[in-house]
Amino acid sequence: MVICVMLKDIVCPVSAERLNKRACRVGAILSAALLVLFFMTSWWPVIAFVVLDYVVRVFTNKTAPIALLANGIARALRVAPVSMDKAPKVFAWRVGFLLAVATAAVLPFSVTASRSLAITLAAFNILDGLCNFCVGCIIYTYFILPRVRPSIAG
Repeated sequence: MVICVMLKDIVCPVSAERLNKRACRVGAILSAALLVLFFMTSWWPVIAFVVLDYVVRVFTNKTAPIALLANGIARALRVAPVSMDKAPKVFAWRVGFLLAVATAAVLPFSVTASRSLAITLAAFNILDGLCNFCVGCIIYTYFILPRVRPSIAG
């Protein structure tokens, strides 16, 4: 019951740009699948591709490779698009980018740590893709927003 009350207070960033929510969820599942593949194999090209995908998402206005595939899958399955605000996804992609870069950066020093970071990011993507639960929104609400907009009561 406490979780339900807590989730009512979640705040996400807002923008005028829109995305197809269903294609984003397919993309999250595809990202999770790649991250699980990396977790199982520790094969560096997989995490390099995931990092590249996040670089395109976060630092360009181009459609990332996984998003292209996700949009194609959604169209092929004739899934009706549902529009959503882009800003929460951009923030979540930034969190994902940081975790993906950390995963790649630690790989030469500790395969175990790298795999742990990858499976954490995979879990975040699974929560988003299957459960429509955005960990980025939780992070934004409880860690970013209080620093940007301090409480009036305080």
